[in-house]
Amino acid sequence: MSDAIAVAACCDENYIAYAAVMMRSAVRATPEAPIHFHLINCGISGASLERLSGMLEALGSTLTTYSPDDRLYEGLPTHRYGSAVYQRINLPEYIPANVGRIIYIDADTIVLQSLIALWNLDLEGNSTAAVENLSPKACKDIEVDRTEYFNSGLLVMDLAAWRERQLHRQVTEYAREHASSLQFVDQCSLNAVLQNDWVRLPLKWNVQSDVYKVVRKYHEGCTYSRGDMNDAMLHPAIVHFTGEKKPWKRYCFHPFKTYYRKVLNETPWAGQPLVGDDTATRRRYFFALRSHWKFLKRRSQLSAHYQGK
Repeated sequence: MSDAIAVAACCDENYIAYAAVMMRSAVRATPEAPIHFHLINCGISGASLERLSGMLEALGSTLTTYSPDDRLYEGLPTHRYGSAVYQRINLPEYIPANVGRIIYIDADTIVLQSLIALWNLDLEGNSTAAVENLSPKACKDIEVDRTEYFNSGLLVMDLAAWRERQLHRQVTEYAREHASSLQFVDQCSLNAVLQNDWVRLPLKWNVQSDVYKVVRKYHEGCTYSRGDMNDAMLHPAIVHFTGEKKPWKRYCFHPFKTYYRKVLNETPWAGQPLVGDDTATRRRYFFALRSHWKFLKRRSQLSAHYQGK
């Protein structure tokens, strides 16, 4: 296996600043090995790519970009996510054949622990490794048990196995045939095809926002214990800002928002204003007293290192 860790991402111009945060945090968290980033360019400007490439070069990392085949997913619903969400499915086709494994990470994440453990993970003959999805709703669309449904924001992919079994084509076909009945078309399609072909990772590798709401509620019915959830919440390896309340928005009470903004300000997109900073949203934000209390309570539990103090 190459000395450089291969990490993939997919995004458009709207998410390029957030992909930069993911990449910068991944490099910072993984000083033991260089990272080669593979970015599927779903409409990123040349200027933004130059800024991103310059940042990574200064950090000792490398970047390769790929133009996706938009015809593959033409006409499929994107909801609020944009067409980039589908392109992770076709990574085995885009990434060169000499890359046998890749770690896919969503752009709305921040990496806090070394990726070495994922890179060296034993997949036990399976094509993929992932973290169980915490929300109990999405799995119902494909009628699988909640414990057998993963979140696709973090995937360790054996690209050789994907290519040999043509899994990316199977997932694409499933998405086309069932899109109208799926809320999360890409994630549900991946789960439908990869049933019994994925390894469950510890929750810390994809700490979804739900765990910071009510641990008891999301612990019930999943394979992670309450202790697993508390440990992942306090010592996450990758924080995944699932849902609509992203850390770049004014109305967001995620306990890692402060640290996220700190890392964002270390990228070429430093000083980017908060989204939804209109008068009405500001008023709603400042008077959400219960949310502020929960935010401060959760943040006080976290390591000072993560908060940049």
